[in-house]
Amino acid sequence: MAVFSPMVKAPGPCKFLAGTRKQNHQCRRDIGLPEAIKEARRLAVTHCQEQFRYDRWNCSIETRGKRNIFKKVYRETAFVHALTAAAITHAVARACAEGKMTKCQCASERKPQATSLAWRWGGCSDNLKHGKRVARNFLELQPKAGDPVAEMLRHDSEVGISAITSAMTDRCKCHGVSGSCSMKTCWRRLGDFNTTAALLRTKYHLAIRKIPINNKTTRRSAPGIFRPRETVYDQLYYFETSPTFCSVTRGRRCLHPDNCATLCCGRGYTTKVIKTLEKCRCRFTNGRCCQVVCDYCEKYEDRYYCK
Repeated sequence: MAVFSPMVKAPGPCKFLAGTRKQNHQCRRDIGLPEAIKEARRLAVTHCQEQFRYDRWNCSIETRGKRNIFKKVYRETAFVHALTAAAITHAVARACAEGKMTKCQCASERKPQATSLAWRWGGCSDNLKHGKRVARNFLELQPKAGDPVAEMLRHDSEVGISAITSAMTDRCKCHGVSGSCSMKTCWRRLGDFNTTAALLRTKYHLAIRKIPINNKTTRRSAPGIFRPRETVYDQLYYFETSPTFCSVTRGRRCLHPDNCATLCCGRGYTTKVIKTLEKCRCRFTNGRCCQVVCDYCEKYEDRYYCK
């Protein structure tokens, strides 16, 4: 998946992404989309690494040597597709509200029936509807008959879009004399993307493996027909048992010795004592407000690294 690959300056219209012919066409005709895709990539990579920083798999694409997680449909493959779809939806929806794209604007929310007289829709809501449309088109999430691998990855991507949809919340601002809030203006806003990433990590751990009929899960030899039972996109699916990822954990920092036992794959770990200076014993000068002086104290911290 090119969106999750290392970012380089590409000569095509998508700028930071070596896109397909269809993706390049979208970037060419939709001003502001390349920057939104760049932001989506930043969101996906940084939040993925934050969620898995003390796991064996820390969102690296490689598994061993030249192999990568996109050769087969692992649990990690399902997560990356879901997170990427969620990130593109989030970035585009937010870009529309901020006026950074020409083909969309703030979302037009319907006024709820139970709205009180002192409460009204206003502001500028994130355009989630347009974000979902762009994500599906850019990632080409149309049903593909006869390709169970593509159908499973489409399903996993829809799980990511569904997760970002659940992050929509109401934001309100009060108006009135001396902060009395006699009038309140509300709009719809996407929550922090870290919340969505944490939700998808939970779904990653609860992902279900589908056993193919002919035990072949590469794109050249596709497995049997994949048909998820539920119509709601709430469950991640994958075909292949994940590799150990032990070859990519050398030199990684672990949280504590118990975490090192798992992360370092039995190779052991080294302990480094790090000395830092931090402010301490802060106080007001001569007991008066509002000038503060502090001492500097040495702090020693044990850090653990895999061999």
